[in-house]
Amino acid sequence: MPRTQKIARLKAFLNVYGIVSILLFGGLFSLTLIDAPIMQDGGALRFMRWEPLAKHIELMLEGVYFVWGVFFFRAARNPLRYLSFIDFTIWANVVHGLIMVPQSHVVPGFHYKLVTDVAYCLILSGGLFVLPPNGPERSQQPKSQVA
Repeated sequence: MPRTQKIARLKAFLNVYGIVSILLFGGLFSLTLIDAPIMQDGGALRFMRWEPLAKHIELMLEGVYFVWGVFFFRAARNPLRYLSFIDFTIWANVVHGLIMVPQSHVVPGFHYKLVTDVAYCLILSGGLFVLPPNGPERSQQPKSQVA
């Protein structure tokens, strides 16, 4: 695949994940912060939480992933300038996803997290692993690209 096409796909992937992250984690952060009934036992979005409920941890994770979403947009403007951010995102999400795999089996009734939380992390890391330029083309930034 030509380099320009690969970078265009990477930009699109980063923008999509930016939108998803800001909407998903911004919404979850707000709902968690105000203890919205929709997030409590019996609420329609209760499934979005882990057991045991730990609001302070949920807020930290939701806040971090919200900020990550903002940076996906920044990286999408010029991905070659954000390769270290992309590399960090790959490995942080691989580790986070792999930690959640056994947790989703141990916590009763949380197997579905494999197709929600775990999938979010592993698809993100997989996409970012496959899409960026490899080898020598990683360091060859076109002169016309400015952040």
